[in-house]
Amino acid sequence: MGSMTTKPLLPPPLVHELRARSFARLYRMAGNPGNRGFGRFLRQRIQLIVRRERFTVEKAITVAYLGSYLTDHIIFAEKEAARLLEGRALSEREEHELWERNYGAVVTKLMSELPDGEAIGAELGRLDRYTLLPAVLHRRRARHWRRLQVLLRSTLADMEGNISEIPVVTRIHDVLNSARTPSRKAFGVCLAASLLADMECWSAHLSWPDAYQKVMTELYPVLQRHPDVLESIVHLD
Repeated sequence: MGSMTTKPLLPPPLVHELRARSFARLYRMAGNPGNRGFGRFLRQRIQLIVRRERFTVEKAITVAYLGSYLTDHIIFAEKEAARLLEGRALSEREEHELWERNYGAVVTKLMSELPDGEAIGAELGRLDRYTLLPAVLHRRRARHWRRLQVLLRSTLADMEGNISEIPVVTRIHDVLNSARTPSRKAFGVCLAASLLADMECWSAHLSWPDAYQKVMTELYPVLQRHPDVLESIVHLD
């Protein structure tokens, strides 16, 4: 039997984007990665937040997001050690490889310290799905492509023919505030997000997967207030 290749544990696209967009806020919340005691403080903070959260998807995002910042602390120490002991700066490649290797170790350690760490780990493995169109929606869009195009170019267009995002965003809020089950809400949100991705393709000239990832990342602050729907999205097949 051949050896099995293990996929490295890396931040999912959602967390990668959240880091880029909110690093300043995270810095204010957790402090300077170079401070003594920072690592211990942040580990305690992660434990406290995760134990308060009710949904596994929330716990997984917190572990990945704050675990990535804890990894920054370790890399800061590695860079300082290279500067002081070896009199050199780490190369960009060295820093990148160190970060990826340490992130996996940090997140694995954090999960081992949590009572539901195994479930959080399984959910972490699904977080990539948040920014990928579910297969069930891909099939639905393929069957109804012409009707969706008519919808985009007529129902969602203003008097000058410009397509507006407002009705679609309003629809997402209506779906989230409806009495539907979380799984039906998740389907409705992802369908609406796919229409926003169509618009993003036309206006920003992005590839469709990049457009959908951008839309879902921008919708995260809204979905963060509906963790049951957020969890259903990553479980849609």
